[in-house]
Amino acid sequence: MNIENLKTKNILYVEDDISIVTSFLPILNKLFKTVLVANNGLEGLELFKANDNINFVITDIKMPKMDGLEMAREIKKINPNMPCIITTAHGELDYFMQADEIGVYRYIQKPLNINEIIEAIDNFEDGLEVKKTDL
Repeated sequence: MNIENLKTKNILYVEDDISIVTSFLPILNKLFKTVLVANNGLEGLELFKANDNINFVITDIKMPKMDGLEMAREIKKINPNMPCIITTAHGELDYFMQADEIGVYRYIQKPLNINEIIEAIDNFEDGLEVKKTDL
């Protein structure tokens, strides 16, 4: 795991649960160069369009205005190679299948584990195949 490599990365983090953002954001801010935060998929998509230096997108699924899957779908239209990591408390097969169809890089169950996020990003950078989910 190359922590120094993570410090060169810019992350878009999209989550509507303020308690999760409050607890997880300080960790992300220590690990990554820049962390842009949005409260829903629509804000996330606008931030993505306005910032051409984003390296990874980490997003929740269920959010107001636009869910994380729809946002990921729109991001993939703009940049098909953008790695999107979906985080969710919902283990529904339909969400996983939609994420797979969109080309989501990784599907991670909540509660969030920073080591899973780091491993996913590190493995992507190394070009390694990783499982999409632990479902």
